[in-house]
Amino acid sequence: MGSGEPQDVLGAHDPSFDVQLFGLATAVYAERDGKVLMLKRASGAMSGQWFLPGGALDRDELPEVGARRELVEESGLDIIGELELVGAYPLWVYGGDALMLSYRGQVSDGEVVLSHEHTGDRWVDPVDQRNELSDQLIDALSAGDPRVGDLVRHIRTDLDRYLRRIGRR
Repeated sequence: MGSGEPQDVLGAHDPSFDVQLFGLATAVYAERDGKVLMLKRASGAMSGQWFLPGGALDRDELPEVGARRELVEESGLDIIGELELVGAYPLWVYGGDALMLSYRGQVSDGEVVLSHEHTGDRWVDPVDQRNELSDQLIDALSAGDPRVGDLVRHIRTDLDRYLRRIGRR
């Protein structure tokens, strides 16, 4: 770098370098009494479906910080102690590629306070949730859209990873 010329340390755009560049999102297995919190999406991607709390990270936000923020914004609940990384999977959402990082952690006591993004909440046994995710259900949910099928299969794989982590599978 000693030439006095400014260097592009991040690299210029090279159209021959064709890889996916992901947005980043998080999901949280918010745990309480052996169950995890699921929220029903009000609108946007997958409206009407039940998902873990989570969402997109803000620019330059650390994933753990974003996971905690999303959980508080969507449910009013805080994580007690540390978050533990469970896994990662790709998804197509809002017209682009994203990478979902999933975490787990115990949540504080208190009632769920939903944001405008959700219409319902429920605490589910993760084993029961996994047992519901059959190939037949995934095919029905995807209705021929391979991106939806891929997403739900990735969620099922992540749930399997979570269950192994907590010793229930």
